[in-house]
Amino acid sequence: MSWLTRKIMFQWKIFRRLHLKSRLGILLFFLVILLIVRWWQTSQPSSFIAREVTKEVKAFLVILILTGPKYYERRNTIRETWLLKLPSDVKAYFVIGTKTLSAEQLGTLEYEHSINEDLVLLRDFHDSYFNLTDKVVRSFEWVNRNVEADFIFKGDDDTFVNIDRLYQELTRIKCDNLYWGFFDGRANVKKTGQWAEKSWVLCDRYLPHARGGGYILAAKLVSFIAENSALLKRYNSEDVSVGAWLAPLDVKRLHDFRFDTEFVSRGCSNKYIVTHKQDVNMMREKNENLKRTGRLCTQEVKTRNSFIYNWDVNPSSCCERNLSDLDDLKNTW
Repeated sequence: MSWLTRKIMFQWKIFRRLHLKSRLGILLFFLVILLIVRWWQTSQPSSFIAREVTKEVKAFLVILILTGPKYYERRNTIRETWLLKLPSDVKAYFVIGTKTLSAEQLGTLEYEHSINEDLVLLRDFHDSYFNLTDKVVRSFEWVNRNVEADFIFKGDDDTFVNIDRLYQELTRIKCDNLYWGFFDGRANVKKTGQWAEKSWVLCDRYLPHARGGGYILAAKLVSFIAENSALLKRYNSEDVSVGAWLAPLDVKRLHDFRFDTEFVSRGCSNKYIVTHKQDVNMMREKNENLKRTGRLCTQEVKTRNSFIYNWDVNPSSCCERNLSDLDDLKNTW
């Protein structure tokens, strides 16, 4: 008989000699410990895709679309248009915070996911327009945990993407520190209103950043943000925050006028790769145009001037808005 066996038998004899109440007390103690451990495991902050995706998921490009619980029509329009025929190495997910939802609302989202398998439901995150910076961080943390990717596209549920052109362009860019979008470096810091940045002390202008309607980051930049999120200062605007977080890093910033990703659209140009501020009808029209004619616009329209970013001058002088996207513009990179 081994030493361990003798030890167990000895402990069992002692246990049997105990009074019934004492034995029940010991068993109850261990039961409580098991319940506490189980509660702790299930209550840890986690992202949820019905069944958690593991790091075994691999993709050249991950598309993260920030959306709200009630915007099913927007999500379904995107599914039926520019996400309909993705390359096999592109994965797309809609990110939603569910912390304050009712059981009925959560059940509706879980049913939607059971059909489409493309929702990332953040259990412990309250979804609000004023929590966008934290939502971007949580989205990046989720990707960093669950998907092995080369690039991540962050967009909104009112963003339309010419996915074929985006994919073709991205496969040509050999860059593992890419930060690609429509940049601004001369925007004044807001001091009043809902987007006021009262804790901004870095400069008298916002640091150069890609506008939030859609931008692409190399995976290692997303990993940097995800793994250092506890130390990163949050600002009200998520795009300003990302620009500030990446400012001191060795990053390849590509300003591209084909990203119409500002807070208002500059119109419609057949050159556009990403277009922000699109309702569901605009998305369906653009998608139909691409299928039928290979062109984005029914008719090209300019509502606002554009610019080519000048990286050779101070950021405050970077961006003279004196060009039209309808002109024969060429990126300087």
